[in-house]
Amino acid sequence: MKITVERNSGADSGTIPYYARIEIVTVTVDAGSVFQVPVYAAYVGQQKMYNLEICGFRVETGNPQDIPFVAERLLAGLINMARLPSYVFISRRAGGIYPVYTVDSEVFATTPGGPVFRQVELAKVREYLGDYLHEVGILGEKGLSDKLHVRGVNMKTLGLRRPVFYLKKRVPGQVDFWAPVFESGDGTHIYTYAADARREAPIKAGGEVLALRSLVAGVLLADNRLKDLYDLRPDRLFPAYWQRLQTALEPAGTIAVNGIEMPLYSNASLYSNGLVWIGLETRHDENRYSLFVGKDAEDVRYHAAQDFQRRNLKRVYQPVAAGV
Repeated sequence: MKITVERNSGADSGTIPYYARIEIVTVTVDAGSVFQVPVYAAYVGQQKMYNLEICGFRVETGNPQDIPFVAERLLAGLINMARLPSYVFISRRAGGIYPVYTVDSEVFATTPGGPVFRQVELAKVREYLGDYLHEVGILGEKGLSDKLHVRGVNMKTLGLRRPVFYLKKRVPGQVDFWAPVFESGDGTHIYTYAADARREAPIKAGGEVLALRSLVAGVLLADNRLKDLYDLRPDRLFPAYWQRLQTALEPAGTIAVNGIEMPLYSNASLYSNGLVWIGLETRHDENRYSLFVGKDAEDVRYHAAQDFQRRNLKRVYQPVAAGV
């Protein structure tokens, strides 16, 4: 590993005076990779301090000449099985960060001085890790005080990246599938990890959401981890992603599920074949959108009803007061 400090000549040099250039030579399977990690400057009292963040972990020093030393020490602690983390889990209230590594068909999460949790599904690793952290009191009382959020690692800056949406399969009696989807650093495609490999789709008028869903559903079906192509669906899209996709869809009325009315769309204008129907659920408490997909309107209704039943979600009818 070779780490050098380069001065930033850009307009933001006041807050980011340097970049730490990290070249991976032989330490990890990412040999040949080069990362540009921004180094921020801020005053702590009267002293100017320099800090950088790698995979969510922050280190600082009062001397810019020490940046390679503190960066290398942090990286040495993060590398596991010759790998940098693919993701990290974050507990916001407790403040913990837990690296997650990808090895062949498995992902595994580590805990400081504690157990390692491994599984083929990221959702299961999060569940196992969350249960353990609740049991030892780090997250407080289970289900009430805190939960783990996933972030991806930007493989250019080693900073953290929020998912733009998730691909989810939750079917009773079957193993869950849950994978965060991220936008690439250059903004040209979206990607996720599924069935032992990185899967991606070029950004194209919102159609990338359905294209990636279809791609991942196909590989999961071939891997016997999916029985119905439409059990996999995009979940918790940010508003910008839904708005972009919506402009490429054709409205097709509404459907009612458990007394809840959902707008219905088709992707007829996006594809001449591979027609799918889409039901929209607005997650008002999160300002996100979840989609249900199917081969026709009734199939969308079936998948939405199955998920609503799992979540015990239904419309609550309030009696109208007299005289109102």
